[in-house]
Amino acid sequence: MKYLHLALDFGSSGGKVIAGNIQNDKLILSEVNRFSNSPVEISRISFWNILNLYNHIIESIQIAQKNDQKILSLGIDSWGLDFGLLNEKGYLINNPVHYRNMFKTNIMQEAIEKAGKKWIYEHSPTQFQPFNTLYQILAYQKYAPDFVRISKDLLMIPSLLNYFLTGEKAIDFTMATTTQIYNHRKRKWDEEIMKKFDIPDILPEIVPAGTKIGKIKKDVLNNNSDIDVILPASHDTGSAYAAIASDPSDTLFISLGTWCLTGAIVKEVPFNKELMENNLAAEGCLDGSFRILANVTGMWLIQGIIKSLNLPGNSDTYQKITDMAQNAKPFSSYINVDDPSLQNPQDMIQAIIQQSIKDNDTVLNETSQVIRTALEGIAFKVNEVKEKLSKILKIDFKRVHAVGGGTRNKLLCQFIADATGLTVLTGPIEGTAVGNLVSQLYALQFVKNFEEARDLIKRSFDFQIFEPKEHDVWKEAFTSFQKKK
Repeated sequence: MKYLHLALDFGSSGGKVIAGNIQNDKLILSEVNRFSNSPVEISRISFWNILNLYNHIIESIQIAQKNDQKILSLGIDSWGLDFGLLNEKGYLINNPVHYRNMFKTNIMQEAIEKAGKKWIYEHSPTQFQPFNTLYQILAYQKYAPDFVRISKDLLMIPSLLNYFLTGEKAIDFTMATTTQIYNHRKRKWDEEIMKKFDIPDILPEIVPAGTKIGKIKKDVLNNNSDIDVILPASHDTGSAYAAIASDPSDTLFISLGTWCLTGAIVKEVPFNKELMENNLAAEGCLDGSFRILANVTGMWLIQGIIKSLNLPGNSDTYQKITDMAQNAKPFSSYINVDDPSLQNPQDMIQAIIQQSIKDNDTVLNETSQVIRTALEGIAFKVNEVKEKLSKILKIDFKRVHAVGGGTRNKLLCQFIADATGLTVLTGPIEGTAVGNLVSQLYALQFVKNFEEARDLIKRSFDFQIFEPKEHDVWKEAFTSFQKKK
């Protein structure tokens, strides 16, 4: 009989289920299932189809149990920030709302005006984003107060799905740190933020990442299930960072997917006003440390370009898009990839063209130029983050290590090496799933500590290396763009 651990990784555009088992002292992966995660739009509001995601969990477990395979454990990770609300009877009140709706509101600014940006950051030092959980709760209070009034529990996406499976309610440390309600220094929910903004006592118990929370209920799979449900590093970036095996003391880490989440790891969050001034997040890691990072817009731009071109989102299309960028003229323009206009546009190509005019007074006439400018913009932004983190945290970065599906884009990886002047290591590609599985192995004591976990990853996967080739050219181009602004 083959014994498996299942990593259920839900991203904002799709989900996948990866099985892991240890063979010959290596972690071996196999894909169980893959599916789209498409929001449903009603009256111009986008909702997550949470019940469909739950059905995919059940379907994936049933697929994995075939062929004399026994599932020992499973763990769910997802994007952060979004949540479902339960009433006092445990029934789901709302279909979770998609975080990108929050770009249409001014709730974050209203909260800052009420409490002060410095006050909020001192209590919960994370990145100010209009879609943070705090501001989503305030939006409910403003636009749908009855939902909050009858709520008994607020559960983030992985915790909500775990509740459906086990009946248990808990959130892990890594996900709690993303909400802007968590006090990183006291390591608990911040009571003053809750009081200031009249947030009721609906937040769940916080447990360490890698905690066994229960078994799947007997009625879920119509049998006597003995599967342990683990809360891994349930924020997908937390799991992705858990898969990075490079030395955490001098490595710039990137989780490269829809977002290009770029940061460094520290033991404790420093008291430093520059973190707030540069809008850097402080989010939790599997081992209880923190990642100080920036949410740089990543492959979201390429996904949007593909949608604008009405092309299928498959590997052939991504290769075609990359080839177009490869053959385009370098440094046609510069864009700020994090501009709000690029976060939810109707037409990404037109949005990038307009952003180029705004940022660089340059019209991009060819689609290939649009694609290359987007990729170059991501690499430029990564280098900006590197410079800021190096200065603020006093880290002399020796390398970049990137994980995630976006690392399949070798052109972007080379751009990042050239922009930063650092060697870029990539792998594992399924970084989030690997980190999720490592969390489970730690919870079940198959690995005793995090050093053992890193060693397991190192001997289990191949890594690609990209050496910087044109760092001086990139520096000159960026300086030129900055002078034009």
